[in-house]
Amino acid sequence: MKLKHFFESSLFKKGLSLLLLMGIIIGIKPMMNLLLLTFMFSFILYGIQNYIFLQIVKLIPINRSGITIVIFTFLASGIVFFLYKYIPVLTKQLMFIGTQLSNFDINNYEDAINPQIREAISTSIQSYVVEGGTYLIHSVTNIWKFSLNIFIALILSLFLILEKDKTVKFLNKFEHSKVSFIYIYYKKLGKDFVNSFAKVMETQILISFINSILSALFLSLMGFHQVIGLGFMIFILGLIPVAGVMISLIPLSIIAFKLGGVMKILYVLGMIAVLHAIEAYFLNPKLMSIKTKLPVFFTFVVLLFAEHFMGVWGLLFGIPLFLFLLDILAVEDPDYS
Repeated sequence: MKLKHFFESSLFKKGLSLLLLMGIIIGIKPMMNLLLLTFMFSFILYGIQNYIFLQIVKLIPINRSGITIVIFTFLASGIVFFLYKYIPVLTKQLMFIGTQLSNFDINNYEDAINPQIREAISTSIQSYVVEGGTYLIHSVTNIWKFSLNIFIALILSLFLILEKDKTVKFLNKFEHSKVSFIYIYYKKLGKDFVNSFAKVMETQILISFINSILSALFLSLMGFHQVIGLGFMIFILGLIPVAGVMISLIPLSIIAFKLGGVMKILYVLGMIAVLHAIEAYFLNPKLMSIKTKLPVFFTFVVLLFAEHFMGVWGLLFGIPLFLFLLDILAVEDPDYS
């Protein structure tokens, strides 16, 4: 009787739901980038659609679906144009840059670098640059995969937004099924996760804006032209973890190579490393703690662990998952002010 009571308890059902969720996440790990991109695009584009609708509907009657189709048509056209015109050129030039980096020899720059400094850093610089060149060549083969994932994620988010009501209606059928306790639990946790993610996305937009301003400033000092356009590109791509960093590095590396060869690429890589450190170890913890009302220490630790286990995605999804865990444990939202 006690065993039956345990199986019917809320604790057992929550534990079973979490184990099932963990199993699903592990099973779909190879597709995680695509699913996270789809979720993020759906979240951002639905917010854009909703904002435009609320502004325009005051002036003229308009259908939400029409706004969605216009937004996605504009985005899809831009992506197709970029893939058609620039990807072949980028692939060719990246292969050339990667080969140059792989064959890099710091001794060729002995006249431009102090001998003591060159001797002290030659071993580490040589190995890092060669590894970077090899990685760049390997990454070229993944450019189409990244592009395809982004395009598929946009298509999936389009269908999800267009048929949001039908999707919700279909999912609600599980509320009266034999697994209703799992659906009801996931539904509540899903709402909490989306609310937490909204806070994180607002912070990520601010971080991306600061990052783009600093990047434009550094690029201007390094002699880059059209820094406003490059800064805007960095801002937009900064909202896409993993793929965003990779894609923004491609045009920056090509421009740097044309301006100053391998050494200029090293300056760009150094700039990205410094900005990433500022973002990961200062901006993220401080701004996230303000937005989520978590102590800076806990925010910093969560981001460190999240980046370790999830990679760059952890900087975006680590805090929502931590707040998600607090909700599961029924930890109240305290006031740290």
